[in-house]
Amino acid sequence: MTTPAETVTQFLALWERPGGLDQSVRDHFTATTVWENVGLARTTGIDEAIALNHQLMDSFGLTTIKVDNLAVATTGSKVLTERIDHMVAADGTVLFSAPVMGIFEIEGGRIAAWRDYFDSAGAAALMAQAGQG
Repeated sequence: MTTPAETVTQFLALWERPGGLDQSVRDHFTATTVWENVGLARTTGIDEAIALNHQLMDSFGLTTIKVDNLAVATTGSKVLTERIDHMVAADGTVLFSAPVMGIFEIEGGRIAAWRDYFDSAGAAALMAQAGQG
C-alpha cells in the first residue's frame, strides 16, 4: 500500500497527461470525496469532480496542468502541499500559473477530502475573463 504522500504525488502527476485530470479523480477519489476550491467551488464524489474539471478546462482552454510541488508535509493521513499549478493549453502554452496550498485527507489509499487554498478573487477574475472571451 502506498503512503498518503505517495497517493497525493501520484494523483498530481497524472494531471500532466492528456485526460489525466479525469483519470486522477477516477483512480484516487472515493464515491463521497469532497473536493473544495475554497471560495469558488465544492464537489462531492467522482462525477461532480469530473464535471467541474471539464467546466474549468473548457472555460480556460486548458488540456493539462503541470504541477511544481514545492513542499509536501504529512501528519498521519493528512498531506499538505505547497504547489505552483501551471494551466497548459493543447499547444503547450502555459496560460497562467497559480500558487496553491492544499490539504488532502487519505483513507484506505484514496483521497477522502481535498481542499485547495489560493487567491480565489484572482481566480474568479480569470474565470470572468474566460467567460467573456
